[in-house]
Amino acid sequence: MSGPFDPELAPLVRTAVPGPRSEELWARDAAHHASNSSPAAQWLRLVLQDGQGAAVRDVDGNLFVDFSSGAVVANIGHAPPAVARAVAEEAGRLMHYFDFATPARAAFFEALAATLPPALQTFQMYSTGAEAVEAALRLAKSYTGNYEVLSFHQAWHGRTLGAMSAMGGFPMKTGYGPFAPGALHAPNANCYRCPLDLTPDRCGVACAGLADRVVAQSSEGRLAAVLVEPVQGVGGVVPFPPAFLAHLRDLCDRTGALLIFDEILTGVGRTGPMWAFETSGVVPDVLLAGKGLASGYPISLIASRREVLDTGPFGRPGAGASTFASGNLACAAGVATLGLLADGDILANGRRVGTVMLAALRELAGRHPIVGDVRGAGMLLAVELVADRVAKTPVGPATVRRLLEALARRGVLVAGAGPVVRITPPLVISERMALAGVQALDQALAEVA
Repeated sequence: MSGPFDPELAPLVRTAVPGPRSEELWARDAAHHASNSSPAAQWLRLVLQDGQGAAVRDVDGNLFVDFSSGAVVANIGHAPPAVARAVAEEAGRLMHYFDFATPARAAFFEALAATLPPALQTFQMYSTGAEAVEAALRLAKSYTGNYEVLSFHQAWHGRTLGAMSAMGGFPMKTGYGPFAPGALHAPNANCYRCPLDLTPDRCGVACAGLADRVVAQSSEGRLAAVLVEPVQGVGGVVPFPPAFLAHLRDLCDRTGALLIFDEILTGVGRTGPMWAFETSGVVPDVLLAGKGLASGYPISLIASRREVLDTGPFGRPGAGASTFASGNLACAAGVATLGLLADGDILANGRRVGTVMLAALRELAGRHPIVGDVRGAGMLLAVELVADRVAKTPVGPATVRRLLEALARRGVLVAGAGPVVRITPPLVISERMALAGVQALDQALAEVA
């Protein structure tokens, strides 16, 4: 089935899921694709054809409400016409020329700078989030002359060696050690699973002091950076209290380390404002951005002060170069994306509908004992599933798979595969579609239970 469709018709399931055409094309694809793609892709075996707004369509004509934004990338919806036109027009002029300046890059930098404070006006571009994280680790070592990096439990920073070294206790790391030396890990500020067994009303953000303790007891006094997501994404959608982030700012000021905010997932309106750090009032030394910044075109970048980027080995000619970084197509997609966000309407819709969804999810939790916690910020929401509410025992992979399949049969797609079900629709989703997705989740939870 081809041709344009009305995304507001979703959810609309016409066939079994997966349907016969998906089954056929999946088999052809699987004959050549390695078997290590995401669990959700392997469990559902869908072949997606196109998307519009907050809906995607498979090759059998089924319309799905997208509760993942394609791994938190399609923040302003799927195939926004202005972005598609910008990329096509730029491709007709120049496909690629290393990291040379182009009119598209100048326009992108100016548009991006307008969204950021004075301390974050100098940029270095890359292609993927993990690549930007690796570059930020090199940058911190270059600028400070030190080599230790403090990060947090359940952090997610990517699948490269340096990025995985900064991920405290993540199962994805298993089998790839030894990791880079100099990595220090502190407990995160997860109020649902407090590392000190306290409650928010009486903790005084005591977990922030654990970061000081880790540095005092494990560091050699050579701290180069504190790397943190203002809201942990893949590691469970954990919004960190402003006081926690402020404490990390103070720690960096005391030690001379760089405070690096990884906003590859949380930026570009995902948590409500343009950048998640705006809510806390804490400004980092280095900001990492990507994912939603170019509406699906590969992009990532570092933002910092010029003196930080231009100092030491990192500032030497060629030190920041990367084959596809700074590409004019990524910049064309980026400037078009930022143009659509400039008037604030899409951000406002994300905040409004996100608030409605959070309330609906919390109401739903009252009727399903399998739901241990509901939390989030803006359009970055989560439902944590447990086998026992008192013990907070996470459900196993089999339960998660059954839930994702039950959701897909009802016309809703989520991308995660763990006990924390991340709900991250495009910011343009209508309230009707959002609540239809929550209703499908209600029914799927009942089926699984």
